[in-house]
Amino acid sequence: MTIARKVFSWIFGSMVLLLLSTSVAFTQEDDEDYYEQLLTKEVEVENPVYKPVISLGSGVIHYLGDIRYPGINPLLGNMGYKLNVSTFFGKNNNYKLNLYLMYGNTQGHDDAISRTMQSDLAFLTLDDDLNPIYHNSSFRTEFFQFGITVEYGFGHWLGKTRRFKPFIAAGISPLPFTPKGNIRNSGGNDYYYFWTDGTMRTLPESAPDPSLATIVNFDKDYETDLTKADYHGLGKFSQTTVAFPVEIGFDFFLSYRVNVRVATALHYTLTDMLDNYNSKAAEKYGLKDNGLNDMFMFTNFSFSFDLFSDPEMMKIDMLFAELEDVDYDVMFADQDMDGIFDIWDECPDTPVGVEVDTVGCPFDMDGDGIPDFMDEESSTPAGSIVDDKGVQLTPEVLAQMFEKPTAVRREEAQVMPVKPIWTRSIAFTPGEIPNKFKRFDSDGDGYIAFEELLKAVEEFFDGTLDFTTEDIYELNNFFFSQ
Repeated sequence: MTIARKVFSWIFGSMVLLLLSTSVAFTQEDDEDYYEQLLTKEVEVENPVYKPVISLGSGVIHYLGDIRYPGINPLLGNMGYKLNVSTFFGKNNNYKLNLYLMYGNTQGHDDAISRTMQSDLAFLTLDDDLNPIYHNSSFRTEFFQFGITVEYGFGHWLGKTRRFKPFIAAGISPLPFTPKGNIRNSGGNDYYYFWTDGTMRTLPESAPDPSLATIVNFDKDYETDLTKADYHGLGKFSQTTVAFPVEIGFDFFLSYRVNVRVATALHYTLTDMLDNYNSKAAEKYGLKDNGLNDMFMFTNFSFSFDLFSDPEMMKIDMLFAELEDVDYDVMFADQDMDGIFDIWDECPDTPVGVEVDTVGCPFDMDGDGIPDFMDEESSTPAGSIVDDKGVQLTPEVLAQMFEKPTAVRREEAQVMPVKPIWTRSIAFTPGEIPNKFKRFDSDGDGYIAFEELLKAVEEFFDGTLDFTTEDIYELNNFFFSQ
């Protein structure tokens, strides 16, 4: 029981010490953060320099050519990927230049056109052994784009809106492509056969024993190079064309460095062979194409990262913390200009040019209480009694200072006149106070006492008494004539 109690006590004590040390650490960190915030200030960067911005995105490629899957939803199709580098140009940065790389593929199949291709043996081509080849319209075309677009962000109307901004862009791009067909099923030897009942099977409907045919679906292996196969007798065609993208969308700014873009782009090409089917191929089967070159839409979602431009806001270090409700003129005043602010200066009236210590007081090397600049004896021994010039007092002078003086009788005291020359040129009537001095007889006893005289003199020097200097001298003469 005792051992368990000791163990518990040790564990409890360790936990308390850990909590206390953690609390102190957090307190220190909070204090450091607080003072760091006081000594830094965020300011907006004027005329920031913008550097290229990198964007990464992906989306859906929706094909708009002759051979298509049913449906018109632009969000149905194949995945595409895009890498974009952009930079601002023009006054007020309302325009962008975009350089992009885009990879993707598009595919499609038209069931009606495939059935027409197999409806008459005359439409079929022959292999080297003169056996018919049952081809269809199923295709997949892979492409890789390197393009350039010019973008406008409506800054002339919207200003510097940061959170949400529409845009429109247009450009040009070379477009190499490789169309391939899914002519044979996964077995590699059997074609896809389209029956009149709407199914697709492993044997033609005219086979000797059609019951052996099984229903199949297209696999994902596009094994036939359509440019080399030349099923339609059109000869070889160029696998490089030019595309003209037109893009619209919106930017959502998550921060100064990161924004999200939602956009859709229509790519119009100068070829009608992305799907290996054009007006000449349609005419061979007695059909008509749509009369347009091939196009596709790319609806995408991307993130942009501005890693190199100047920041929108920057922190600057301040010499002093700016606090609210503080009179900085008073706080940082230095009346005697000794380099020590008055709020910390213990000797605020040091003469100009006198060297001071950290609290603003002149140095006193011998510690006698008289600053060095006034001390006529700068090496007085410690504990010495000095005069106001720092000179050590002799024992004789000290003895006179502490000698008890003998009282002097009044009739022996010599009175010094206020005026340099004592005169009694003015005669006073004994026992009568002149009219202009009666106001000083505050107790009305018919006598100007010494305290009443001093009060009059103080009022004169305070400027509250309308007496001249001669009047004061006359009052003094009257006092001594009583």
